[in-house]
Amino acid sequence: MKTQQIITIVLIAIGAAVAIYGATRPDVGLLKFRVKDNIAYGYGGTDDRSVAAVKKLMQDHPYVDTLVFKKMPGTSDADMNLRLARDIRRRGLNTHIESNSMIASGAVDLFLAGKQRTMECGALIGVHSWSVSGARSTIRISPQDMGTDRRQKYHEDFLTDMGIDPAFYAFTRAAAEPENIHYMSMDEIRRFDLLTEYPDCE
Repeated sequence: MKTQQIITIVLIAIGAAVAIYGATRPDVGLLKFRVKDNIAYGYGGTDDRSVAAVKKLMQDHPYVDTLVFKKMPGTSDADMNLRLARDIRRRGLNTHIESNSMIASGAVDLFLAGKQRTMECGALIGVHSWSVSGARSTIRISPQDMGTDRRQKYHEDFLTDMGIDPAFYAFTRAAAEPENIHYMSMDEIRRFDLLTEYPDCE
């Protein structure tokens, strides 16, 4: 067997081993829950597997009626994230963020899906414009691109269905570039009526 053929076979074997390892190892950054009584505490980001994660949560713990989001930075799959958010609303789950919680980007949509939405003083809600990295390029939507944003109507329809002012979408796009983040003030949270009950943070 020629040396070049041996090298090719070895490289293919190494590639296959890496792929298998990547597919089977646990991803600690993905959405997971810790359940206590009727509350499920959520951590991590979402992707195309997260709808199934919530389905399993509710199958295993059907008495859960509240999701408390702790550290949730966003999503790698915006379409599935909105599907997950609609599933949360369909199930009639409440959402809450504690004083040391931080939710950002796509995780904010999950919070807005709550039937009742509450927060404690000190919780952080982060928003920004978006970008999507694909096999060939990165689609980057900046605040200046609102007129050509292909996701605008899709997302505004979601907000309307959740009972949120659809103008919130434009606000998030203008609040920060994709690589940055803007943490909302309580005045901004009130402006778009993101909560169903407001804490006294004076």
